[in-house]
Amino acid sequence: MMRSAHRWLLATICALLLSLLLVAAVTAQDGIIHVVQPGDTVGKLAWRYGVRLREIVAANNLVNPNRIYAGQKLLIPVSGTVGTWLPAEVAGSPACPCEALVIASPASGITVTSPFTVTGLAVGSAPSLVVAVLDGSAQEIGRAYGFADVGSGKYAPFAVPVTFTVPANSQPGRVQVWSMSPRDGAIEHLNSVAVRVQGMELDPLLSQLDAATVARGSAALSSLMTDSFQLVVYGSRGLDAPLPQAEAMRQLAEDALGAGAPRLDFSVDARALLGDRVVLGPDVVHVVYSTGWGPEQRDDAFLLISEVDGRAKFSGMIYVPEALIDYR
Repeated sequence: MMRSAHRWLLATICALLLSLLLVAAVTAQDGIIHVVQPGDTVGKLAWRYGVRLREIVAANNLVNPNRIYAGQKLLIPVSGTVGTWLPAEVAGSPACPCEALVIASPASGITVTSPFTVTGLAVGSAPSLVVAVLDGSAQEIGRAYGFADVGSGKYAPFAVPVTFTVPANSQPGRVQVWSMSPRDGAIEHLNSVAVRVQGMELDPLLSQLDAATVARGSAALSSLMTDSFQLVVYGSRGLDAPLPQAEAMRQLAEDALGAGAPRLDFSVDARALLGDRVVLGPDVVHVVYSTGWGPEQRDDAFLLISEVDGRAKFSGMIYVPEALIDYR
């Protein structure tokens, strides 16, 4: 019994020594192994160890740097000996060679949807922060303001919610954060991160809508429609109350699809063609001109696309019998 206990103890000690040797090897070659403690964030660790936040994200293949947990082991890609971190006002020198403004999230390459929150760390005396979202053409599509309430020489986290105008399709973008001088509003510190901006995916919807319309496929069209659908006959300046999707699809199948041969014409600026003849709702983001409807294939239709929860959806149709066409 004693021998078994001794063997077990010896095996445990050997395993522990081997584990320490492996950790030491990783530490010596690649950096420092940090065991996450409650309250730790990737941004705070970047400041503590004097590395860039993106380097920690890359070294650990973190998909979302906001989702780390106590007990998790993170590789901090630093070289040499890292001592205990002290605040700048205690140590008498900068806490680390980092930027004065660090973006913790979103991380580089992350897809952002509107709205989202930008988090990070800022140094300064109660800096006023500006967050801007840029699209693929570097045009600003969203802006928000916030503060990091910190004293001189200290650092503190910030969290600024921001919304942006959802573009037609997903595309590369950028999130910029800068602090403004309290004296004259000039930019004092600026940082940015490349992201992917989630769009409405208008082009894929139009492609599917084109195929479903030409095929006169009721099931395919239904899958692209909103739950309530506006189906009106051309002639009024406004749109009627929406119908349940099933009823709208029934009317389309019986009265419009039937023997017609509808096709979408993307070469026409449908909204300009309508002009002020019909008042469209503010949620309508795109209009498609279509011909070949009805038994004689001489009727037109304008297909309405709206933004619903950040996605493009087929939300309505203005049906134009041949006798009412007055815009050609």
